[in-house]
Amino acid sequence: MERKLLAVSLAAVLLLSGCGDRSLAGGAVKDDMAASSPPSGDWGGEWNGAFDMTTGGESMDSAPGEPAPPPEGEPAGGSVYQDARTKLIRRAELEIQTEQFDHSKEALDRLVDSCEGYFENASVYGGGRRDAYASRRGEYVVRIPAERYSQFLSGAGDLGYVTSRTESSEDVGEQYFDIEARLKTQRTKQERLLSLLEKAETMEDIILLEGALSDVEYQIEMYSSDLNRYDSLIGFSTIRIYISEVGRITEEVGETASLGQRMSAGVQASFRALDQGIQDLLVWASYNLFFLIILAAAAAAGIIIVARYRKKLRSRSETRPEEE
Repeated sequence: MERKLLAVSLAAVLLLSGCGDRSLAGGAVKDDMAASSPPSGDWGGEWNGAFDMTTGGESMDSAPGEPAPPPEGEPAGGSVYQDARTKLIRRAELEIQTEQFDHSKEALDRLVDSCEGYFENASVYGGGRRDAYASRRGEYVVRIPAERYSQFLSGAGDLGYVTSRTESSEDVGEQYFDIEARLKTQRTKQERLLSLLEKAETMEDIILLEGALSDVEYQIEMYSSDLNRYDSLIGFSTIRIYISEVGRITEEVGETASLGQRMSAGVQASFRALDQGIQDLLVWASYNLFFLIILAAAAAAGIIIVARYRKKLRSRSETRPEEE
């Protein structure tokens, strides 16, 4: 009688938990995880930054279709970036030009430290032993606490001349709260199975319950891992920074500038182009010095031969009248 009661209880737990899981998402677990997985760390593909700031998730304690109540101590209104109910993943990308690469790198280190962030990736190209005088380019991926996101971007102007700035946000509240509700369901299921396991008397029942517990623990680990990954992406904004070392920062005059400003910029550009052309010519001459020496020697020899030939012709023309 007790085995039948245990079997009925186990079936009821599995049935009710399974129904609860399906009602939370309206689909299979695998399909939901594939759709709600956040972007991977390498960012190999393009990311769509469009988002809906009004989208939120459902709380586990609220009825379906009703918005989650604001946490205690949090205002119901205010900026969407300050709303704890909104789960935003914020990203930014900066293109910066600088004439002093080392100074810009040190400024970036100080800015990251002041914002309590860290470098996720850092790469520098150029400036090695074989190309010590080549222009350098640095590519950095930094993670900044979400509450310091605006502070970091405000201080980015100290790194150099910002030629491009791109910002994007993604609201993952719907996926986040769905996974959170699934995790709560699985933990409730785990508690019920553990309670049944304590009452199990036969080896067959114990093996059956342990198998069900193993599946539940796997689901809990999977959902917990996804929530931790979302928490990391939400709690720390990702900012990509590209710093390029240039000989002179290029500041183009826009169409809204006055005629005088545009003419002045054109004259300055002409002098810069002339100066750069002379430098390039001198560099080309230094690379082709021996060829130029041989060419100059050949030209000098040609000039001497032509001069002697003309002198000989002149002397002949002068001697002919005397003979006559």
